[in-house]
Amino acid sequence: MKNFSCSKLIYGVFILVLIMVNPPVVYYVSDYAKLHPFVFGWPTLLVWLDFWYVTGILAFIAGAFTIESWKRVYKDY
Repeated sequence: MKNFSCSKLIYGVFILVLIMVNPPVVYYVSDYAKLHPFVFGWPTLLVWLDFWYVTGILAFIAGAFTIESWKRVYKDY
């Protein structure tokens, strides 16, 4: 893939996280949670939302270290 950079991947993960924690998708997970209320001993919706929030936090940290435009240093006046 030509011109594919790490920043595009990180921005893509941000968009995916925003989609996955919004109500239309969470409704489908809620329907699944009615049949399977617990995953790994934890409530299904809690696992779903925590997974995507942690994914977003990790993408933010990765972006802070890899995306050049986020590394600007501004002068104090």
